[in-house]
Amino acid sequence: MKGKLIYSSEENHPGYGAGSGDTERYEYECPCGKGKIVEEHDNIPGFREHNVWIDCAECSQNYVVNTDNGVRNWDLQEK
Repeated sequence: MKGKLIYSSEENHPGYGAGSGDTERYEYECPCGKGKIVEEHDNIPGFREHNVWIDCAECSQNYVVNTDNGVRNWDLQEK
């Protein structure tokens, strides 16, 4: 269950000597509407990280982020 996309950005990055890349950030409404779910991707050679987390005190008590199908295909599951 992904909420409504409320923010997105993509920025180019010169890299750290192994080539250039980009960073992506997506923010979605959380189920209660008081916070957000944040998804970030660092697509830079040598620094490839992909994270998603709940940035809401209420929803983090009631849900967990399921990344079994990959970080880009995450969904929320009730605890």
